[in-house]
Amino acid sequence: MKRDIQIIHAPTNIGLSRHPDGRERGCGKLPEALEKVGLHTTLGAQVFKRFEPPIYPKERTFNDGALNALQVAGFSRELADVVESVLDQGSFPLVLGGDCSVLVGSALALKRNGHFGLLYLDAHHDYYHKGNRDEAVVGGMNLAIVTGKGTEILTNLGNQKPYFKPEHVFSFGIRQADEDQDIFEEVRESGITLQGTDHTIKNGAESTAALLKGFIQKTAAVDGFWIHLDADILDASIMSCVDCPEPEGLQWEELKVILKEVFSTNRIIGMNVTILDPELDPKFEVVKAFSNMLTDVLS
Repeated sequence: MKRDIQIIHAPTNIGLSRHPDGRERGCGKLPEALEKVGLHTTLGAQVFKRFEPPIYPKERTFNDGALNALQVAGFSRELADVVESVLDQGSFPLVLGGDCSVLVGSALALKRNGHFGLLYLDAHHDYYHKGNRDEAVVGGMNLAIVTGKGTEILTNLGNQKPYFKPEHVFSFGIRQADEDQDIFEEVRESGITLQGTDHTIKNGAESTAALLKGFIQKTAAVDGFWIHLDADILDASIMSCVDCPEPEGLQWEELKVILKEVFSTNRIIGMNVTILDPELDPKFEVVKAFSNMLTDVLS
């Protein structure tokens, strides 16, 4: 069945810190870059909404432990309204970020419409909160926020906390070399299913796809699933154009196998794509490869 994909440009960088020299991160330019290399045309998808990039605050301000939390909250409410509009018309929202904080708005839209699950595909746990880190960027708190842990400014927009129940979330992509092993354990104790890319390296993409597919099939209590796809789930050898490239990640074909199997369940109702920074890819070689991968999966 062909999906009616409606693309949302969400070019925000406010969920990340600036570069050391004061420049904003460039991942907010991803929607425009993907459109330039032909993603939208190849998918036959319309742009439902083009957000203007939120103004990055001049002052470095942490609101209840989260950098730029007030600005992220405002943008998230606006994004939630748009995602909800796409869902209401029965279409598939494809949110092109931007940094990982775009998930907050998407999650809020979903919670307004029922109870949904989340497949969180990311190289990092993104589970910082006031209990384990005094201050952090929202991009590093994302998974904690959408499962109800952290600053009330972001976890409880519209009194909808939590946007996802932890037991309805599968986080895949962490690297075993990550020094935050204690936080991995905290994530698991919360009820979130957590699996690293070491599973794919040892057992193959088909085995990993079966794990994710099995999780979707056994989680019958939700109305569908959202995918959060961070480009840094790919190995640093092929994905260097991200904020924090990591080794021991997926290869292109492995990611395609996993995503295609997940989509074959017909329970994926939307997704967001984040973090790839076109400023770090001046020839758009990685952007084109990423666009080709998305086209192959979503067509």
